[in-house]
Amino acid sequence: MAMLTRLTSNGTTTVTPGSPKGLQRFQNYLTAFLWPGTSSSHRQQRKSSTQLDAIDCFTNELVNRKTQKWEELRDNLMKPVAEDKGASNFGQNVGLMSKGMVNDLKQLRSPQLGLDIRSLSQPQLDNLLLATLEIKNKVDFLYLIRQCVRWQQLPCNEVLISCLKYLSGLGRLQQLESLAETCRQVEHPFASIYADLAPFKAIALWHNGNADVALMTLHRGYGGSLNSEEGRRMIRTAFRTIAEETLAQKSEAVLISLMEVARAIHREHKDIFVVACVWKQCFASTWFSDQKSAEELFEQHQELQQLVERRASPLCSSFLSRHNVDAVHRLIEVFLQHKQRVACSSCLSLLFNYQYLRKDLRACAEIVKSCSELEMPLNELQNEQFLSLFLDRSDPFETGNGNGNNRNVANKYKPKSFQYKF
Repeated sequence: MAMLTRLTSNGTTTVTPGSPKGLQRFQNYLTAFLWPGTSSSHRQQRKSSTQLDAIDCFTNELVNRKTQKWEELRDNLMKPVAEDKGASNFGQNVGLMSKGMVNDLKQLRSPQLGLDIRSLSQPQLDNLLLATLEIKNKVDFLYLIRQCVRWQQLPCNEVLISCLKYLSGLGRLQQLESLAETCRQVEHPFASIYADLAPFKAIALWHNGNADVALMTLHRGYGGSLNSEEGRRMIRTAFRTIAEETLAQKSEAVLISLMEVARAIHREHKDIFVVACVWKQCFASTWFSDQKSAEELFEQHQELQQLVERRASPLCSSFLSRHNVDAVHRLIEVFLQHKQRVACSSCLSLLFNYQYLRKDLRACAEIVKSCSELEMPLNELQNEQFLSLFLDRSDPFETGNGNGNNRNVANKYKPKSFQYKF
């Protein structure tokens, strides 16, 4: 075998190719002689390979994270409550649910059932849906809704109403559309009572920011919902909710669309309720433009004038419960302008009671003066209350300490009639 030699400081030294170090040098020299530049290419390939390995590791890590997240979500749905670490917390969240309802929910999460509602009875399905609604378990609730649509198995009417309200609050239009289709296929009465679930769809669209489509949905479904008392109540509730939120958000464009839809519904179905809803919200508003809109509606619709006159007391009480005294003053002016004296007298009486409870002598004196000028006298009790407040005494009909002193005061200050001169 040929020997390789190399010169050192001491002279010539022989290196045997069979030694590891010598063999490595021999291979490097041979490679460099036969394929120049190969060593640098090899280094570049190794560098590129290292970079590719790093990218692969990063990609694999992302995939593993997504897989792990999905596995955790699926495990949360499938594992039994008894084996869950938060089983005690679950029991606390459930609260006062019946034992049977808790057992049904445990059965739902068990792998043996496989989350298939076909093996559940009607009461079990009702209990499961109510349980998920009570603890606001959106994941399980939406899964159950998908199962109901898939197998066309619906809960009882009361539970279904709760589910529809919850879905509309979440803005889940797709699930509402699927349930509406299921109701039509199984000929469920809700398909006709609620006009293909128009009130719930409208609220869902409203929460999603589609105001015009929501109002269009209400308009289309209004006529079909008037066929039953329950349908009429639900469609009116949806319209009133949108009207209240429109004024709360101070949306001028949506208010114009709302007024147009209200007028259209009144023309087509002779229902003044929707116009009254818009009028009330505009009338109670602190914005001058809204108040002008209310004035226009009141002048244009005689039916609205009659409705407001009939409901003067509840309307005035509603304003006072929100401490909107300015709206009550304007309401009294409207009644005086249209010569609705009975309604005006009722509002003055309620306003006096409100100011008397606040012990506002000046406001009470102004009301008494107005009643005297308008020849709308207050009742005897209110006259006595005003006199008691004026004399800075306690309420003559107020319950005392049981010794009868207050009763004597009441008898002492109990004139039959009053006539004030201001």
